[in-house]
Amino acid sequence: MDEFPDVTFYVLSEPALTAPAPDEVGIWQELAHLRGENLHWRECVQAIVREAAGPHGSADALKEAIRARVVELGGRLARGAHER
Repeated sequence: MDEFPDVTFYVLSEPALTAPAPDEVGIWQELAHLRGENLHWRECVQAIVREAAGPHGSADALKEAIRARVVELGGRLARGAHER
């Protein structure tokens, strides 16, 4: 007996699994956009945490590194909003 059964029939016979309903396309697009923004925020916070944990010369150097990350995040979010 196969350990993994063939589920091709079930996947192919259920179109709702492959595409959203026509009236939900906007919702799916908005969710995709929000997931992208969330990823940018998470990457920014992770970079700030790495900056804070790593060696830095002074508090001003750390403050400048954090400011640069936030400015970069703002630019990425603005480009995403402009593309929409």
